[in-house]
Amino acid sequence: MKKQRREFMRTPLNTPTRLRSCVLLLVFLSLLLTFGCTRSGDRNREGTDTGGKTVVDFWNGFTGPDGKMMERLVRRFQKENPDVSVRMQIIPWGTYYDKLTLSLAYGGAPEVFVVHAGRLAEFAAFDVLRPLDDLYAAAQPPVRAEQFAAVPWQASFYKERPMGLPLDVHPMGLYYNTRLFEKAGIVDAAGKAKPPADWDEFVQAARKLTKDTNEDGRTDQWGFVFTWQRTNFITFAAQFGGGILSPDGKSCAMDSPQTREALRRMHDLIYKYKVAPKPEGVDAWLAFRQGKAAMALEGLYMVTSLEEQKSLSFAGAPVPQFGPERGVWGGSHLLCQPREIAPGRAQAAWRLMRFLSQNSLSWAEGGQVPARVALRQSPKFAALPVQAQFARQLSHVRYDPLTPKINALFPFVDPAVEAVLLDLQTPEEATSDACRRIEQVLKRP
Repeated sequence: MKKQRREFMRTPLNTPTRLRSCVLLLVFLSLLLTFGCTRSGDRNREGTDTGGKTVVDFWNGFTGPDGKMMERLVRRFQKENPDVSVRMQIIPWGTYYDKLTLSLAYGGAPEVFVVHAGRLAEFAAFDVLRPLDDLYAAAQPPVRAEQFAAVPWQASFYKERPMGLPLDVHPMGLYYNTRLFEKAGIVDAAGKAKPPADWDEFVQAARKLTKDTNEDGRTDQWGFVFTWQRTNFITFAAQFGGGILSPDGKSCAMDSPQTREALRRMHDLIYKYKVAPKPEGVDAWLAFRQGKAAMALEGLYMVTSLEEQKSLSFAGAPVPQFGPERGVWGGSHLLCQPREIAPGRAQAAWRLMRFLSQNSLSWAEGGQVPARVALRQSPKFAALPVQAQFARQLSHVRYDPLTPKINALFPFVDPAVEAVLLDLQTPEEATSDACRRIEQVLKRP
């Protein structure tokens, strides 16, 4: 294990370059100053503060409105658990995993931290996470699979052991501008905006919603915009039976006929049907918020940014079925503990983790679907219009490939998708090159 831990310290979970290593070193020194100095001053060796409370450090990347909701949940926990002091650190996702990596490798890791389902395997592979099976078994009632949605529950395991408690699922869905739909006559029998359910309806709606309102030869209202290309791509690919890797994670699947067909569909929306702009010089999400685009595929976590746009009339629906299969990209937040954690602090940390999981209905308001089945079936959740619609897709959510090497694959996946959408390469050319490089990564020890 010591050899593995040393290797973990040498190999950041992001792109392993000299520049990256230098950046991580600077981050590490910053951590020593930020965390190393404060830990000794307000916590003793038993993990208690000067008031005798057990201290639990909790790290996450919830920098938006979701962070405020999490703060409210933590305050509730502390009120109900006066013997525990929670110190929550909200770190931007852009630097979060670098700091977490360093803390797990060199010491100073928090007792509870968030890991996305798509990145759990990276950390678990280095044996730095505490398995939770004993805590699950000792809980009253015990934590069981049937209490959670199947997809996040399965993703929380590594080598058949639970490594993270599922908190939520945030699937991608279709956001659509109801005012523009009604203006274009895309409505149901009651005269309300009707979202498309399949490829043909989607293309027809997008054509009606793409307009040159100024009659100057330039499109100023688009039927659809690609937002985050990676998650849009994974959604399209899943619906055709393709993806980044094969189901067993051992080989590249980007050059498969299914994945290439999905990329062609994406390409056609721009160049054949002309209902979406090229992904350059366009802030796609801003265009949707401003009513300059009628449809967009995005994650549930973006709903609060639309609610802030008071002039926007919008709704949410499941992603249309573009291909022969159901499939939609999604993610989940998992609550984890470090491998090297004292038993007493592990129990206090577990109390916080379980509280957040059991009370995640409030968390759902910020753009999440609770992982717990009972909360998802509650009337309060059903009253959240977008969340309830997106939750209809949970049975066919697809995560980023659950492999320890996934972060080393994205530098080849993302350029390939962009090259196709910019019409710089055909799907065949882009995916052949991407797979050649991906296979090289997969063959590394």
